[in-house]
Amino acid sequence: MSRYLVFQLYAPLASWGEAAVGEVRHTSTIPSRSALLGLLAAALGVKREEEERLRLLNQHYLFAIRPLSGREQWLRDYHTVQVPKENRKRRYYTRRDELTQSPDDIGTLLTSREYRCDAYYHVAVQETSDAPFSLEALAQALENPVFALYLGRKSCPPALPLAPQILNGTLADVFCAALQHEAYGLLCPELSLIADDLRWCVWEGDQQGMTVAATQQRRDQPGSRQRWQFSTRVQHSGYFTEEE
Repeated sequence: MSRYLVFQLYAPLASWGEAAVGEVRHTSTIPSRSALLGLLAAALGVKREEEERLRLLNQHYLFAIRPLSGREQWLRDYHTVQVPKENRKRRYYTRRDELTQSPDDIGTLLTSREYRCDAYYHVAVQETSDAPFSLEALAQALENPVFALYLGRKSCPPALPLAPQILNGTLADVFCAALQHEAYGLLCPELSLIADDLRWCVWEGDQQGMTVAATQQRRDQPGSRQRWQFSTRVQHSGYFTEEE
């Protein structure tokens, strides 16, 4: 029997960044590992430049995600962004610096960004040995975050409380309990209308009671936040059978 921290994520808009090539910024259908680690780091108050604390956070937690809104739609938002040309001799500390210190070097960047609409998930977090923060500490941080939380982009704040709970059992047990037990507060009745196949989820590592339908590599394991470096990791997807 394992311990999990389970919480919900819902927002009218969410964006889980994929590899950005060209002018279109695509989004995955499920949260990336880097996005979930960033969510925990923001809740704990770990700053982006604290590389060592981020490295420890990245190494000691496994995630499982159960999408509850398989029918959500997506949209593409057209952006024009003013940015200065690259100049290694000049350092900008604020957005105002970018626009005022070298006005003759300002150019326009055209991009399109994808978003998921009505994205709703349950997330289970499992700690490994020597984890820097206990599941209880993570739960407390999600209830009272130090920094603002968002689902992928700053324009995507959560629209429901995360309602973190610590549950015991297999992964299938805790996901089923999160749906069936009203005391956990992890099922919004109004959002049950957008729920689709509740038996499908994705996860990392070995999980009992799960049948692997597919295994893939995702390039969303943070390496260096300062250099925006990511490495690949293995992710499984499959089904479990809910008890009657």
